[in-house]
Amino acid sequence: MTHDPKTVKVPPEMRALFARAEETVAAYFASRREAPEHGTIEVFDERYVLVRGASLSVEFFKVARDLYGPGREEEAQRFARNILFDLAHAIGKSDAQAFHRKMGLVEPTARLSAGPVHFAHTGWAFVDIHPESALTSDEHCFSIYDHPYSFESHAWLAARERADFPVCIMSAGYSSGWCEESYGVELVAAEILCRARGDECCRFVLAHPKHIESRVAKYLHSRPDLVPRARNFEIPDLFARKRLEEELKRSRDELEVRVIERTAELVRANERLQRERVEREVAEGRLRQVDKLEAIGRLAGGIAHDFNNLLTVIDGYAELARGSLSGDAPAHACVEEIRAACSRAKSLTAQLLAFSRQQVAAPTVVDLNALIANLVVMLRRLIGEDVELVVESGHPLERVWADPTQLEQVLVNLIVNARDALPNGGRIVVATRNVDVEPERRFGFDTLAPGRYVELSVRDDGVGMDETTLARLFEPFFTTKPRGKGTGLGLATVHGIVTATGGAITVASRIGRGSTFRIGLPKCDGEHPGRGALGAVAGGSGVGGAQSAGRSSGRGSGLVLFAEDEPSLRRLVLNALLSVGYDVLEAADGREALERFGREKDRIDLLLTDVVMPHLNGRELAERVRAERPDLPVLLVSGYTDDLIDRRAIAEAGFDFLPKPFTIAELLARVQSVIGARS
Repeated sequence: MTHDPKTVKVPPEMRALFARAEETVAAYFASRREAPEHGTIEVFDERYVLVRGASLSVEFFKVARDLYGPGREEEAQRFARNILFDLAHAIGKSDAQAFHRKMGLVEPTARLSAGPVHFAHTGWAFVDIHPESALTSDEHCFSIYDHPYSFESHAWLAARERADFPVCIMSAGYSSGWCEESYGVELVAAEILCRARGDECCRFVLAHPKHIESRVAKYLHSRPDLVPRARNFEIPDLFARKRLEEELKRSRDELEVRVIERTAELVRANERLQRERVEREVAEGRLRQVDKLEAIGRLAGGIAHDFNNLLTVIDGYAELARGSLSGDAPAHACVEEIRAACSRAKSLTAQLLAFSRQQVAAPTVVDLNALIANLVVMLRRLIGEDVELVVESGHPLERVWADPTQLEQVLVNLIVNARDALPNGGRIVVATRNVDVEPERRFGFDTLAPGRYVELSVRDDGVGMDETTLARLFEPFFTTKPRGKGTGLGLATVHGIVTATGGAITVASRIGRGSTFRIGLPKCDGEHPGRGALGAVAGGSGVGGAQSAGRSSGRGSGLVLFAEDEPSLRRLVLNALLSVGYDVLEAADGREALERFGREKDRIDLLLTDVVMPHLNGRELAERVRAERPDLPVLLVSGYTDDLIDRRAIAEAGFDFLPKPFTIAELLARVQSVIGARS
């Protein structure tokens, strides 16, 4: 007849299992030998160390508070909790591994059942496992259990200290570490009730990290009487700092490799194009130059798209790291420098995308005269007092269809270029007028179709340019400025923006006689093609006038189907969504996402997908999903535009869109907004 175990309390169906475990553990500890003259305590030829319980609990927190000093109590508490949990989890895994080996335990349930008994014999706590527990050797394993005599809560009560958070940190870490080693499944434990906080018991929930929050929520839902007391508990994030550092290092290494590969590719392409330019210059002339710019544009757009993915990952993890650091932490300044470098890199990729005509634009009806008027004060400060800025506005002026922020970028680039051509001061004239391009009267805009256009010109009386410089003027990375004074992307960006709007740009210059840049933009009628009645007219909002990033208002809930083919970006977004409470089904491409949707389509609350992916792109994925779930919210993300990413068509299909690179705060705010709009 099997006796009831004495060192643990378990449901009836588990008693036989734990009784056998009790015999195994008792045999192990029966071999205990103490030799103070040698400073040793040995059990089964393993050396043990006796440590005061209070020194690993209430007193450890006091030491941490003293180290951090006044006003940083919350930081000190978080530091102490993280160290104690990580340490105990690692010790639990190590003790389990050694015990299993010495006692010859192979079967998972036998290995796990020895844990609570071993726990009692080593003085940590008595374990009371609740009937709701399901101890299975897979990720669905979970347990509800109490520690009636936890050494940690005992230490706090004995010291007459009262905590406002659950204190049994090491107990949670050790038990989850032992169970994880026994089953070979990642597990974590969270204490939701604690005697040191005034609760009647110390109660824990153990589960797989991706299920722990839902298990806690489900248990509290079944026990509403515990909800007011189950407060201020944390879901441990095992070795969070180490994982964060590894992700940052991995992203940095990937970026360095990508930079080397892409730079070499760009150099080879540029060398090839240079040879072609020499061989075909006379025969192809202007057409050859256009072909070369388009080829480099495609390459530059591909580089910028890949960089945007990596920059999103680096900036995202830096943003997460900054949130876990105090303002005076040594690493805080380093994280800020990382984010500042990301910001500068984003600016460069934006210029590459504009040059390659792949930048995500937000076109609207623009009054060019109003846009220039809004910029005049800033432009005069930009060029300095020794340069005169004159504006000659044509009236009445037709409206154009373009992104006002990009037009501001065009104007600023041309003004800065003109100012640099006036080292001793001079005059810059900005002029607008309507022009009619006709077959016999094209005003120098040979590539434009006949029709009515708005001309924007910027002329200066500066040093001018020779024919060799004019021939390469719109090439990316070509510049006549000294090292450190320019990237060579300014005029390439202007060319990309203008041609993307359906316009054209010409330049005339002579050494010592100044330069004139002329831009022709197609006029906008009362309706833009395929768009319907026009809305408000944009007149400019200042350089860089982007909308402020949204902020998430708190935790989220729901199941997100997330598809992204870039592994590092997929890990970042996955961790960000999980950290605020969303459940996530991840997929590496559109085909995998469609398969996962087929299995869980009734539970999914949002489809979050990159647009450009192998096998099945995000737009096609969204359309197939919507065919079965017309009400499902869809959020598309991408770092550049092409035929797949038509902002107007996306809006008409009822899909939301978020351009890359984005911050974690922007992503979470948009996800929360899209899911919230459904309810």
